Amino acid sequence: MLRKTFDSALEYLLYTEYRFLGGKRVVKMIVNDVKGLIDQFFPDNLEVGQVIWPAVSVDESQEQHKKIEDHKIIPVRLNLVTREDMEKLEKKVKKTEIEKARAVRLFNEAYEQGALLTQADVVVLLGKSIPTVSKYVQQYQNEHDEVLPTRGNIHDIGPGITHKGIIVRKKLEKKSTSQIAKETNHSPEAVDRYIRDYGRVKMLIGKRMTVEEISYATGISRGVVEQYRELHKLENDINSDKKE
Repeated sequence: MLRKTFDSALEYLLYTEYRFLGGKRVVKMIVNDVKGLIDQFFPDNLEVGQVIWPAVSVDESQEQHKKIEDHKIIPVRLNLVTREDMEKLEKKVKKTEIEKARAVRLFNEAYEQGALLTQADVVVLLGKSIPTVSKYVQQYQNEHDEVLPTRGNIHDIGPGITHKGIIVRKKLEKKSTSQIAKETNHSPEAVDRYIRDYGRVKMLIGKRMTVEEISYATGISRGVVEQYRELHKLENDINSDKKE
C-alpha cells in the first residue's frame, strides 16, 4: 500500500510509455523535480485574494527574440486583492489611484520573489487595457523618480523610454553608476550603456542632426532620442545656471 503512490505511477510512466533509458536513481530525481514543480504551481495554502502567476526569472538573459518557452518560469504568489485595497474603496479613494497602487504592488511582489511581470501580465491580472497599465507605470515612475521592476525595464525589452530617461537624469545629478544601478534595479552594465547612448545622441545633436537622422544613425528609437534631447536641454540649462 505504501508503494502505491504518485511517485511510483510517474516512474512507471517514464519507463513504459516514454521508454526512459536512465537508471532508477535518475528517474527518482526527475520524479522529485516534477513533484517540486507541482507544489510550486499548485500550492494548497493560498490566502483569500492571492493568486499564483507564472513569470520569467529575473536571472534570464536579456534577449528580445528569445521564445518564452525557452525561459525559466517561476510561479509567484501575488496579492491580487488586499485588505488595504478594500479600505481604500471604503474611504472613497479614486479608483484609478487604487488600480495604480495594485499594479505597482504586483510588479514589486514578483520582483521580490526573483521574477518579472510584463505589463501584459498586469493587464490580464487587473482586467485593464494595455494603454491604461502603461499609463500607470509611466505616472508612477515620473511621480517617484523610480524605475519599476517590469520585465521591459529590467530585461530592456520594448520601448522603455521613461526608465532610460530616469537613469540619464540621475547621471546628470552626478550620481555614480553603482548608486544609479541600485536605485533603478538595473545592472551597472545596463546603466553605462544608457549613459553611452545619451552621449552619442548629445554629440549628434551638436552636429545639428534631426531626430530622424539621429535615430537612423544610432539605432535608438525616435521616442528615446526625443527624450534624450529634452534631457540635453535640461543639462544645458543646469550648466548655464552654474555659470551665472
